[in-house]
Amino acid sequence: MKGTTEPRGRTPGVDSARRVLKILLLFSEERPGLSVEEIAQEVDISIPSAYRFLSLLREMELVEDNGDGTCILSPRILLLARSAEKSLQIGKPLRPLIERLTRSTGEAALVIQRVGDYATCVEMCQTDNLIRLSFTPGQIMSLYRGAGPKVLLAAMGESWALRYFERLNPFPPQQEREAFLAEIAAITAQGWSKSAAEVDEGVWAVAAPIKIADRVVAALSVAGPQFRIDEQRADHILKEVLSSAAEASRTLTTRAG
Repeated sequence: MKGTTEPRGRTPGVDSARRVLKILLLFSEERPGLSVEEIAQEVDISIPSAYRFLSLLREMELVEDNGDGTCILSPRILLLARSAEKSLQIGKPLRPLIERLTRSTGEAALVIQRVGDYATCVEMCQTDNLIRLSFTPGQIMSLYRGAGPKVLLAAMGESWALRYFERLNPFPPQQEREAFLAEIAAITAQGWSKSAAEVDEGVWAVAAPIKIADRVVAALSVAGPQFRIDEQRADHILKEVLSSAAEASRTLTTRAG
């Protein structure tokens, strides 16, 4: 069944609130501390406005001063993180299944979900190989690159995908958009997707949808270094992913019922 979630338009009359939220979204693992000047430049606001918005975030105990001229997120953010983690309960019940999938394929297995206009890994099992994926749960990806994200975008249907591409900034090249739109029908018909070097250089992946009552709720993927995966291994991995995705769908449908 195609996804029916409509994209949210730009809400009128909340520009100040939008800028405050943009400030919060600037913080990341790579950039835990930000100066007022950096915030003003990234959000495209004046420095006095940046000070005013940061003052509000301090009042709400969402950011605090780091003592070196930068601001950092406060521990109160951890409460939001724990709430988000509890809402992503698809991955944990499938942990034994993805561990078996990693053992049977010899490569990393991942459960990927769509969150708005992005895909994120909610559960992952790595291999013991010396060469492994440089990937961690919680990492976000675009929806049009990579086997798992493409499965999720295809599930939303072509009309949703067209509107998604219109929302993207920067706008992807037309050739890339057209290539994916042409791929949607094949992904939907065959029930799986594959990719090579679309997210990370030299990484091959295949994915299949996980469904609850015919609604795609996640993608199950196996990924590994492309040099390790010849045609025979690729066929074996695809069969294992399809079988495991079907089992995952049955497991989650039973739990939901």
